[in-house]
Amino acid sequence: MRSCKLWLVFSSALAIASQCFSGNALAVVNVDRTRIIFSANQTSQTLNVKNGPENPTVVQIWSDEGDLMQSPDLSKTPVFAMPPMMRLSPDEQRSIRLVLTTRQSLPEDRESLYWLNIYQIPALTQQTGSAERKIVLPLRIRLKVFVRPATLNAPKPDDAQKLRFVVKGNQLRVENPTRWFMSLRLQIANKIQVNDVMVAPLTTQSITLSQPAQPNEKVSYEVFDDNGNPVSYISTTRSS
Repeated sequence: MRSCKLWLVFSSALAIASQCFSGNALAVVNVDRTRIIFSANQTSQTLNVKNGPENPTVVQIWSDEGDLMQSPDLSKTPVFAMPPMMRLSPDEQRSIRLVLTTRQSLPEDRESLYWLNIYQIPALTQQTGSAERKIVLPLRIRLKVFVRPATLNAPKPDDAQKLRFVVKGNQLRVENPTRWFMSLRLQIANKIQVNDVMVAPLTTQSITLSQPAQPNEKVSYEVFDDNGNPVSYISTTRSS
Protein backbone atom coordinates (compact mmCIF):
# COMPACT_ATOMS: atom_id res chain seq x y z
CA MET A 1 0.00 0.00 0.00
CA ARG A 2 2.80 2.42 0.86
CA SER A 3 4.52 1.88 -2.50
CA CYS A 4 1.30 2.58 -4.36
CA LYS A 5 0.81 5.86 -2.51
CA LEU A 6 4.38 6.93 -3.25
CA TRP A 7 3.87 6.37 -6.97
CA LEU A 8 0.65 8.37 -6.91
CA VAL A 9 2.54 11.38 -5.55
CA PHE A 10 5.21 11.01 -8.22
CA SER A 11 2.80 10.65 -11.16
CA SER A 12 0.36 13.31 -9.95
CA ALA A 13 3.16 15.84 -9.72
CA LEU A 14 4.08 15.19 -13.34
CA ALA A 15 0.48 15.85 -14.34
CA ILE A 16 0.38 19.12 -12.39
CA ALA A 17 3.59 20.29 -14.06
CA SER A 18 2.23 19.63 -17.54
CA GLN A 19 -0.92 21.69 -16.87
CA CYS A 20 0.72 24.79 -15.40
CA PHE A 21 1.07 28.20 -16.98
CA SER A 22 3.87 30.75 -16.98
CA GLY A 23 4.88 32.30 -13.70
CA ASN A 24 7.48 31.92 -10.99
CA ALA A 25 8.92 28.56 -9.98
CA LEU A 26 8.75 27.71 -6.30
CA ALA A 27 11.47 26.83 -3.77
CA VAL A 28 14.06 24.11 -4.24
CA VAL A 29 15.35 21.55 -1.75
CA ASN A 30 19.14 21.34 -1.47
CA VAL A 31 21.36 18.44 -0.39
CA ASP A 32 24.78 18.43 1.28
CA ARG A 33 26.64 16.24 -1.22
CA THR A 34 26.68 15.14 -4.85
CA ARG A 35 27.21 11.39 -4.34
CA ILE A 36 26.74 8.65 -1.77
CA ILE A 37 29.43 6.02 -1.21
CA PHE A 38 29.04 2.79 0.74
CA SER A 39 32.62 1.76 1.42
CA ALA A 40 33.77 -1.74 2.39
CA ASN A 41 31.39 -2.99 5.09
CA GLN A 42 29.32 0.19 5.58
CA THR A 43 25.58 -0.42 5.67
CA SER A 44 24.19 3.09 6.23
CA GLN A 45 24.80 6.71 5.26
CA THR A 46 23.17 10.00 6.24
CA LEU A 47 22.11 12.66 3.74
CA ASN A 48 21.00 16.12 4.89
CA VAL A 49 18.29 17.94 2.94
CA LYS A 50 17.22 21.55 3.44
CA ASN A 51 14.18 23.32 2.08
CA GLY A 52 14.27 26.81 0.60
CA PRO A 53 12.97 29.81 2.57
CA GLU A 54 9.76 30.48 0.65
CA ASN A 55 7.35 27.54 0.76
CA PRO A 56 6.74 24.16 2.38
CA THR A 57 7.36 21.13 0.20
CA VAL A 58 6.79 17.39 0.12
CA VAL A 59 9.87 15.27 -0.59
CA GLN A 60 9.84 11.68 -1.82
CA ILE A 61 13.04 9.59 -1.80
CA TRP A 62 13.77 6.32 -3.57
CA SER A 63 16.55 4.59 -5.49
CA ASP A 64 16.69 2.99 -8.93
CA GLU A 65 19.14 1.26 -11.25
CA GLY A 66 19.19 4.04 -13.85
CA ASP A 67 15.67 4.06 -15.33
CA LEU A 68 14.38 7.65 -15.06
CA MET A 69 10.77 6.64 -15.62
CA GLN A 70 10.60 3.67 -13.27
CA SER A 71 8.01 4.10 -10.54
CA PRO A 72 9.24 3.94 -6.92
CA ASP A 73 7.15 0.86 -6.16
CA LEU A 74 9.04 -1.10 -8.82
CA SER A 75 12.47 -0.36 -7.38
CA LYS A 76 14.47 -3.52 -6.67
CA THR A 77 17.70 -1.92 -5.45
CA PRO A 78 19.24 -2.73 -2.05
CA VAL A 79 19.36 0.99 -1.14
CA PHE A 80 16.42 2.12 0.99
CA ALA A 81 15.66 5.63 2.29
CA MET A 82 14.24 6.28 5.75
CA PRO A 83 11.86 8.02 5.75
CA PRO A 84 10.82 7.53 2.10
CA MET A 85 8.63 10.64 2.25
CA MET A 86 8.57 13.79 4.37
CA ARG A 87 7.14 17.29 4.54
CA LEU A 88 9.57 20.18 4.97
CA SER A 89 8.62 23.60 6.26
CA PRO A 90 10.40 26.68 4.84
CA ASP A 91 14.09 26.65 5.80
CA GLU A 92 13.72 23.30 7.56
CA GLN A 93 16.62 20.85 7.46
CA ARG A 94 16.26 17.12 8.06
CA SER A 95 18.38 14.01 7.72
CA ILE A 96 17.64 11.01 5.54
CA ARG A 97 19.08 7.65 6.56
CA LEU A 98 20.12 5.53 3.61
CA VAL A 99 20.36 1.82 4.34
CA LEU A 100 22.16 -0.78 2.25
CA THR A 101 20.00 -3.83 2.94
CA THR A 102 22.24 -6.46 1.32
CA ARG A 103 25.41 -6.97 -0.70
CA GLN A 104 24.34 -10.33 -2.07
CA SER A 105 24.41 -10.60 -5.87
CA LEU A 106 26.66 -7.51 -6.12
CA PRO A 107 30.02 -7.89 -7.90
CA GLU A 108 32.93 -8.53 -5.55
CA ASP A 109 35.63 -7.21 -7.88
CA ARG A 110 34.27 -3.73 -8.72
CA GLU A 111 31.95 -0.89 -7.70
CA SER A 112 28.20 -1.06 -8.24
CA LEU A 113 26.09 1.97 -9.13
CA TYR A 114 22.56 3.01 -8.16
CA TRP A 115 20.74 6.33 -8.32
CA LEU A 116 19.03 8.15 -5.46
CA ASN A 117 15.99 10.25 -6.40
CA ILE A 118 14.93 13.22 -4.29
CA TYR A 119 11.61 14.28 -5.74
CA GLN A 120 10.20 17.55 -4.42
CA ILE A 121 6.72 18.96 -4.83
CA PRO A 122 6.28 22.55 -3.54
CA ALA A 123 3.00 23.02 -1.72
CA LEU A 124 0.42 25.55 -2.89
CA THR A 125 -0.35 28.08 -0.17
CA GLN A 126 -2.79 30.97 -0.01
CA GLN A 127 0.11 33.35 -0.57
CA THR A 128 1.42 31.56 -3.65
CA GLY A 129 -2.01 31.12 -5.19
CA SER A 130 -3.53 34.55 -4.67
CA ALA A 131 -1.46 37.12 -6.55
CA GLU A 132 -0.80 35.30 -9.82
CA ARG A 133 -0.72 31.88 -11.36
CA LYS A 134 2.41 30.02 -10.36
CA ILE A 135 4.26 27.10 -11.82
CA VAL A 136 3.92 24.14 -9.49
CA LEU A 137 7.20 22.64 -10.61
CA PRO A 138 8.07 19.18 -9.32
CA LEU A 139 11.85 18.92 -9.27
CA ARG A 140 14.01 15.83 -9.03
CA ILE A 141 17.60 15.62 -7.84
CA ARG A 142 19.45 12.45 -8.80
CA LEU A 143 22.56 11.45 -6.88
CA LYS A 144 24.95 8.63 -7.72
CA VAL A 145 25.16 5.88 -5.11
CA PHE A 146 28.34 3.81 -5.28
CA VAL A 147 28.62 0.50 -3.42
CA ARG A 148 32.11 -0.92 -2.95
CA PRO A 149 32.83 -4.54 -2.08
CA ALA A 150 34.79 -5.36 1.06
CA THR A 151 37.99 -5.87 -0.93
CA LEU A 152 37.89 -2.47 -2.65
CA ASN A 153 39.17 0.71 -1.02
CA ALA A 154 38.83 4.26 -2.32
CA PRO A 155 40.71 4.97 -5.56
CA LYS A 156 44.10 6.62 -5.33
CA PRO A 157 44.89 9.74 -7.39
CA ASP A 158 47.05 7.78 -9.83
CA ASP A 159 44.22 5.33 -10.59
CA ALA A 160 42.54 7.99 -12.74
CA GLN A 161 45.76 8.22 -14.76
CA LYS A 162 45.11 4.70 -16.02
CA LEU A 163 42.29 5.90 -18.28
CA ARG A 164 43.07 5.55 -21.98
CA PHE A 165 41.71 7.71 -24.80
CA VAL A 166 41.58 5.99 -28.18
CA VAL A 167 40.52 7.94 -31.28
CA LYS A 168 39.58 7.11 -34.85
CA GLY A 169 38.14 9.99 -36.85
CA ASN A 170 35.38 11.55 -34.80
CA GLN A 171 35.03 8.51 -32.55
CA LEU A 172 36.53 8.50 -29.07
CA ARG A 173 36.81 5.40 -26.91
CA VAL A 174 37.48 5.94 -23.20
CA GLU A 175 38.89 2.78 -21.65
CA ASN A 176 38.64 2.28 -17.90
CA PRO A 177 40.81 -0.61 -16.67
CA THR A 178 40.15 0.21 -13.00
CA ARG A 179 37.57 -1.23 -10.60
CA TRP A 180 35.85 2.12 -9.97
CA PHE A 181 33.34 4.19 -11.91
CA MET A 182 35.12 7.18 -13.42
CA SER A 183 33.12 10.40 -13.85
CA LEU A 184 34.97 12.97 -15.92
CA ARG A 185 35.00 15.78 -18.44
CA LEU A 186 37.73 16.28 -21.00
CA GLN A 187 39.16 18.43 -23.75
CA ILE A 188 41.20 17.21 -26.72
CA ALA A 189 43.80 19.49 -28.32
CA ASN A 190 42.29 22.49 -26.51
CA LYS A 191 39.35 22.51 -28.92
CA ILE A 192 37.13 19.42 -28.57
CA GLN A 193 35.11 19.52 -25.36
CA VAL A 194 33.31 16.51 -23.88
CA ASN A 195 31.29 16.79 -20.66
CA ASP A 196 29.44 14.43 -18.34
CA VAL A 197 31.23 11.19 -19.15
CA MET A 198 30.93 8.22 -16.80
CA VAL A 199 32.77 5.00 -17.59
CA ALA A 200 31.89 1.84 -15.69
CA PRO A 201 34.66 -0.30 -14.14
CA LEU A 202 36.59 -2.55 -16.51
CA THR A 203 34.62 -1.30 -19.52
CA THR A 204 34.86 1.09 -22.46
CA GLN A 205 32.67 4.10 -23.27
CA SER A 206 32.30 5.19 -26.92
CA ILE A 207 31.66 8.86 -27.71
CA THR A 208 31.01 10.67 -30.99
CA LEU A 209 33.08 13.87 -31.11
CA SER A 210 32.03 17.17 -32.66
CA GLN A 211 35.02 16.93 -35.02
CA PRO A 212 37.76 14.40 -35.85
CA ALA A 213 40.68 13.94 -33.47
CA GLN A 214 44.17 12.63 -34.19
CA PRO A 215 46.45 10.28 -32.25
CA ASN A 216 49.08 11.87 -29.98
CA GLU A 217 46.95 14.93 -29.25
CA LYS A 218 46.82 16.36 -25.74
CA VAL A 219 43.92 15.30 -23.52
CA SER A 220 43.17 17.51 -20.53
CA TYR A 221 40.65 15.81 -18.27
CA GLU A 222 39.15 16.15 -14.82
CA VAL A 223 37.97 13.19 -12.77
CA PHE A 224 35.55 13.78 -9.89
CA ASP A 225 36.74 12.32 -6.59
CA ASP A 226 34.73 10.85 -3.70
CA ASN A 227 33.80 14.35 -2.52
CA GLY A 228 32.64 15.46 -5.97
CA ASN A 229 35.70 17.66 -6.51
CA PRO A 230 37.40 17.70 -9.94
CA VAL A 231 41.03 16.53 -10.07
CA SER A 232 43.02 17.47 -13.19
CA TYR A 233 45.10 15.11 -15.33
CA ILE A 234 46.94 15.17 -18.66
CA SER A 235 47.17 12.37 -21.22
CA THR A 236 47.39 11.89 -24.99
CA THR A 237 45.12 10.25 -27.52
CA ARG A 238 46.01 6.87 -28.96
CA SER A 239 45.23 5.27 -32.29
CA SER A 240 42.80 2.38 -32.44
